[in-house]
Amino acid sequence: MSRYVSIETAGRELESILKQLSPGESVTLVDSNGSPVAALISLTAPVEKKLSSEEWLARWEALAQEVSRAWKGEKSAVETLLEMRR
Repeated sequence: MSRYVSIETAGRELESILKQLSPGESVTLVDSNGSPVAALISLTAPVEKKLSSEEWLARWEALAQEVSRAWKGEKSAVETLLEMRR
């Protein structure tokens, strides 16, 4: 899905716009009349912020809680994984 950005905005915020693009995603630049004049296409993945150990653990805990809420088996997900590892 392409986003539309004015040339003026792109001039001011180009670095920010490019950082937000996923590989292959595009941004269409439009003039003051709203007519498309150019397209920017990302060729690289955005740089992700490195997580602190606390942020990393919080994400894993949130994922564990989500799995637990959705789990339908008689045994817990942890019990099932432990059996699979034997």
